[in-house]
Parts: sequence; structure tokens; C-alpha cells
Amino acid sequence: MTNHPSEPMRSEELAREQSLTELEQAIGDREQFAGDRDQARIDHEQTNHDIQRGDAASTDRRLAPILDDRQARIDREQVSRDVNQEALDHAQQGRDNQQEALDDTRTMLDLPTNQQPKVADAGEIRQGAIDRALAARARADSALIRAQASIARAQAAESRARDLGPS
Repeated sequence: MTNHPSEPMRSEELAREQSLTELEQAIGDREQFAGDRDQARIDHEQTNHDIQRGDAASTDRRLAPILDDRQARIDREQVSRDVNQEALDHAQQGRDNQQEALDDTRTMLDLPTNQQPKVADAGEIRQGAIDRALAARARADSALIRAQASIARAQAAESRARDLGPS
């Protein structure tokens, strides 16, 4: 490392930023765990509901409105969970980017002065824009996959409703 008067102060700043990043990651991990637990609960409720609906289809038509309401609630919970998962994914991407920036900064500070990066030129700026566009495409692809999963769940719900016939 070079001997600039601001280096100890910058190292302390990096250490604080790293601590905050690690704290944010721990919180994000807990939120993801809670979300995974919610998804397991929703899946379990859906399975139990499907079993109950199958049993009720052959015995009592009066339960159909109650079961329809329950299915609607499960579907709403699933949509809410999907939205929350998208937010968690976005937050994780932000934390990953922040950690990468911190790592890059540490690497640059460890370089001798004559090897430290120069001011970005137009080509570097262009490449950065291309990289951001590729990342945006990857996020869009991920959103498409989540949307397709939602469609599949909606089609399954429609199929279940069709199997029961008119109430």
C-alpha cells in the first residue's frame, strides 16, 4: 500500500462499510429463510387443500364455496410470496454489487501508485454500459421465469376448479 495520509482513514471507512455489508447480508439471509419457510407453508396448505377438495368433491357440494374461498386465499398468499421473493432477489443483487465494489476498492488501494487505475475513458464507460445492459437482461430473464411459474400455478388452480365442475 502507498503511504498517503488518508490511507488509515480510508481503511477504517472500508472496514465500517464491510461490517455494514455483512450485517445487511445476515439480515437478507434471515429474510430469505423466512420466505422459504412461508413458501413451504403455502405448499403444504395447497397440498392439504387439494386433498380436502378431492374428498369433498365426492361427498358434499356445500363445502365448495368454502373451499373456493380457501383456494383464493392460498393463491393470494402465493402471489404475495412471489412479490416478496422478487424484492429479496433484487436486494441480494444490490448487496452482491456493494460487496464487489468494496473488494475492488481494497484491491485498488493495495496497488502501488503507478499501477492504480486511471480515469475511465469512453471505451471503459461503454463497456460498463454493456455490462449493465447484460445484467438487466439477466434480471428480465429471471422475472420471466418467475412469471411463468405464476402462470403455471394459475393454470393448476384453473384445472382444479374445472375438475370440480360447477358448484
